[in-house]
Amino acid sequence: MLAHPTQGNALLPFAAYVCTQEGAEVARTVVDQSGAGDAGLKGGGLSGAARLCLEPAISNVLITEMGNLSTSDACECVREIRQTGAEVIVLGHVTDISTYRALRHAGALEYFQFPVNAADILSVPLPQPANDPAPISPRATSIAVVGATGGIGASALAQNLAFVASGAGRAALIDCDITFGSQAFDLNAQGTPGLIEALAAPERVDETFLTATMEKISDTLALYAHQVGSNQDTLRLNAALGDLMKPLRSAFDSVVLDLPRQTLMQQSDLLSQLDAVVIVFPAGFAGVNATARIVKQIKQSKPEMQIHLVLSEVRKDAALSRKDMAKALGLPICACLPRNDVAIQKAQSAGKPVSALDKRAAYSKAVTGVWGTVSNALHTANSSDAPHKGLLRRIFS
Repeated sequence: MLAHPTQGNALLPFAAYVCTQEGAEVARTVVDQSGAGDAGLKGGGLSGAARLCLEPAISNVLITEMGNLSTSDACECVREIRQTGAEVIVLGHVTDISTYRALRHAGALEYFQFPVNAADILSVPLPQPANDPAPISPRATSIAVVGATGGIGASALAQNLAFVASGAGRAALIDCDITFGSQAFDLNAQGTPGLIEALAAPERVDETFLTATMEKISDTLALYAHQVGSNQDTLRLNAALGDLMKPLRSAFDSVVLDLPRQTLMQQSDLLSQLDAVVIVFPAGFAGVNATARIVKQIKQSKPEMQIHLVLSEVRKDAALSRKDMAKALGLPICACLPRNDVAIQKAQSAGKPVSALDKRAAYSKAVTGVWGTVSNALHTANSSDAPHKGLLRRIFS
């Protein structure tokens, strides 16, 4: 919540500079709720606030309306106000992400597109003073699903795990294959160019940006999925996945990554932001070999990482025995994904996860089992971590 300056320093909690009736109505509600009253409500919009910024301050938090200013002029006004030390919240009707990013880069504390309510504005956090410890951000449960080979249902498992997680809180599904990712198509959803913008500048990403740029699959499930152009630097973008995980873990209760094996092998720093890795593999020699290499890479980079092996029956391959594969890999196989063509075909046609359409399907039950195994293991490892315990109680109570 916004921290209000005390009345002892003669500063109002807020001052608002508006230029339309719509802006005035929102601003009046904010200043009334903050106790500033009519003294905090001014005209002139953002440009007026900039013109008056050298006069004695009436508040350290200014709510300003962009009006008809161009983005460049609005950014210049924000910079002028910020030089005085005041925080600036901008309201406007411009909807494109480039304007949002430009205003934030210029120093705006937040930008809200109309319609906006007072509660949204009042919930904006102020930067912590240097001598005060910053609050610890909640850390979501973060899981990566990796396919040891292609065509064995790893992406489908990631999608369904994210859906199961969304039943207990806000969940994010991130398609990390920015070249050939399929999650948006499988879910009949719009691609999200904001994912590429977020990877290009992860330090500018916050919850407002995520809300504006992620595709809403349901009330509690959001998707990031987009395919880059052939001229874009995928290696550089993939290298930012670890940094992007930080705001994602602050904004959501659960984050599920559909992570290509090559990205995991090349971006081992990403592992520091993960709680567990689920590896899906077929019962064949190539699949076991690839799984062993992935496991080795994970253990070298983060020895304490929880690794869960899931056998896929989508392909039989050499039909190696479960016992022999577990022995060769040195890890137990926690679940088996059954081949369930009818349920999967219906889900693909509907653009929904199998678990959303038929919870009684064998595949759905297997997915719930995987989530239960992973979550219970995390619960055991983090038994003193209250956010994780609360999440797990909601899932399995």
